[in-house]
Amino acid sequence: RRDRERESSDEEDEDKPDGEEADAAGESQAEETTVGATDGMEQLAMVDDAAKEADAPPDDGEAEAEEAPDEAEAVDHDAILLAAFYTSLLRMLQSKAQFPVPVSTYYAKHLLSSVPSSGPRLDLKRTRHKKIGPFLAEMERDGVVMLGPSKDGKDKCAFLVGVNRKSRELIQFKREHWNKEDGASAQQDSGKATKMGVVDLFIVPSRIVEGMKLDRDAVSAAGAKAEERRGSGYLTKAECRSLAEGYVERESLVDPKGKGRVLVDGPLCDALFKVGKKRQQQQQQQVEKYPTSIKRKDLVEKWLDKMDKGHAIVQMPGSKIIHMGRGEPKAVDIEVEFRQGNKRKFLTRVRGMEEYGIDGTVLARDVSHRFACRAPSRTGSGGAEEGAGGNASRPPEQGDRGSALLIG
Repeated sequence: RRDRERESSDEEDEDKPDGEEADAAGESQAEETTVGATDGMEQLAMVDDAAKEADAPPDDGEAEAEEAPDEAEAVDHDAILLAAFYTSLLRMLQSKAQFPVPVSTYYAKHLLSSVPSSGPRLDLKRTRHKKIGPFLAEMERDGVVMLGPSKDGKDKCAFLVGVNRKSRELIQFKREHWNKEDGASAQQDSGKATKMGVVDLFIVPSRIVEGMKLDRDAVSAAGAKAEERRGSGYLTKAECRSLAEGYVERESLVDPKGKGRVLVDGPLCDALFKVGKKRQQQQQQQVEKYPTSIKRKDLVEKWLDKMDKGHAIVQMPGSKIIHMGRGEPKAVDIEVEFRQGNKRKFLTRVRGMEEYGIDGTVLARDVSHRFACRAPSRTGSGGAEEGAGGNASRPPEQGDRGSALLIG
């Protein structure tokens, strides 16, 4: 019995290690299965994410944002400034521009217009000089231009005094890049839309037309060259003068006794010298005698003085009429207001530009670019701040420089 018990205990001891090994083996196999399943799930998740990214449309905004810095870095503003500088000097020499020229006028009128319109715009702040003054000072040291100081001597680069035609850099640029015909045409094109002129027009009063029996077609400007004036009654100075001279020839009023004198008949006397009753009362005098003859020169001056006044705003070259009206043309209102604060700043308001064909938004953008200031444009119904003109262009940081843009 004891032997049987010993044998059974020995068998249990022999079977026990095998069971533990089996349990350990099972646990390790389960762990390997779990790890394998986890790796498989991660791989499937990565494949799904890659598929979603491949199917998703590209983000244009991110692409543009990534490309924009590269494009900005690719633009060499120093090279643009240098090319525009030499081009502007050659154009000024070709057009025989008068020196000295204020640096502000040179930069706004000559340098910026020499930047090719088809390429990127010049940003002076992205150049190594940051401002036009240091750049011109460097060009003076290189012997390309000559600069002059301001009257008080504080600004050493206030005027562009002259150009050195024998400069090696200027001659080299002229040989390699300058085209004389293209430069002349570009300079002509750049100045086409910037030149405005005010032309005096005249309207013949109806009482003079009826009293002197003038030609209705001639009075209404039916044969005018400009289509806008045909039949409008707005006459040029030459057309108005021809009416008086035609009347003198038709009525044979040339004075045979006096050289360069014209006889004055009844209708012509009424047209030239007749004064209304209200004006007689204001002047408190009675005209008793009228001249029987008058000099031809005085006749033309008196005739034009009796006409009703008008005006036309003309774009040149081309003589394109932008606006016509009676009386004097409306003035552009430029108001400068001092802004309180630590810095000396001004607020400039410009009103009344619409009659001259100037868009306030375009002017504000041009002012902001030329003078490096903030220039918002506002359109109102004629309030106190917008003004009766409608648009109000405001370059508030540069004082009255807006007037320089209009008259320059």
